[in-house]
Parts: sequence; structure tokens; C-alpha cells
Amino acid sequence: MMKEKIGILTCMRSNDVCTRAGCLKAFNQRTDYFRDYPQDTELAVLMTCNGCKKYRPEEPEQDEGILEKLDRLAQEHVTVIHVGVCRLLKNKKECERITKICRMLEERGIRVVRGTHRE
Repeated sequence: MMKEKIGILTCMRSNDVCTRAGCLKAFNQRTDYFRDYPQDTELAVLMTCNGCKKYRPEEPEQDEGILEKLDRLAQEHVTVIHVGVCRLLKNKKECERITKICRMLEERGIRVVRGTHRE
């Protein structure tokens, strides 16, 4: 049996303030949203969206970069993507682009978990 490969998706805007340390700590210590994974689970992917509409007018479904990223997930046999809490805007609603990317992941048979670590 192959070990499970998972990944983490975060918002590009979060790069301004986020080191991904909380996500990685939760994975490495198998806490919070990673608590049920066996020790041999591989964190194979760290990825971001490709940015807000203001800077990247293409919708995710037409964004060649996002499509290439999703193809790579399939090549790497990633089965689950955890979405970082940074997907939430100040009003605590999920970013529309992240929602679309999550739908695209699910359409490709990749399970989406919204969460990595507790705030």
C-alpha cells in the first residue's frame, strides 16, 4: 500500500505575513486537522492560489497556471489538499477564487479539507 500524499493550499496574499509555520507544525506534530494521519503520510505539496482578480484577471478555470498546478497534483498522486485558514478574508468569508479552486480539486477526485491548524 502506498503512503498517502497530501498538500496545503494557501492564499497568495497571505505571503505578506505567513511563513506556513503553523501549518507545518500542525502537520509534523499531527495535531488539529492533521491528527488522523499516520506518521508515514507525506506532505508533498505547498501551493498558493495565483492571486486576486485585481492582479490576475483570469478566473481559475481559465488560468493556465492553476490548471498546470492541478495537473501536477495528479502526477504526484496527491489525494487530499488542506486549505489554510488564510483563505478567509477579514469578513471571515472564504475567498471566491479559493472556493473555485477547491471545486476544481474535488472534480479531479482530490478531497478538500478546509483547515490546517487552529488560529
